[in-house]
Amino acid sequence: MTIVRVLVDAVGEYNAGDIVKDAPDGLIEIAKRQVRNAATGNLLAEIIEGDVNSTDTPSEREKKLQAELDESKKREAELLAQIAELKSDIQNGDLDDELKELKSVDKDLKITGYTKMSVEELKEAIAATGGDTGGE
Repeated sequence: MTIVRVLVDAVGEYNAGDIVKDAPDGLIEIAKRQVRNAATGNLLAEIIEGDVNSTDTPSEREKKLQAELDESKKREAELLAQIAELKSDIQNGDLDDELKELKSVDKDLKITGYTKMSVEELKEAIAATGGDTGGE
């Protein structure tokens, strides 16, 4: 519980001399920041008793929002990983199709050992026999 003494008239609903027990956050903030009256330069309020840092602790709403933000970041990371995996699968699928096509051509050209060759090796073997590396 924070107790604040109001030092000038018309600070919110309070007047000079009021002692506010369990002061609202706005009044605590005024006292904590040592806000002054623009005309006279007098302090508006001062903390008499209580935790000066009470408004620095995150509220329940802030904690909830932070938890939601953390959850969103976690979901984003998972989705980015899934996208990367799908892109990899698509690329590998394209390479598999190319490899199958080249092996088919090598089989037709009767190149020995074509089943264990990589894509580049298959292309070189086809080129060496005078064939088209495009598989046509």
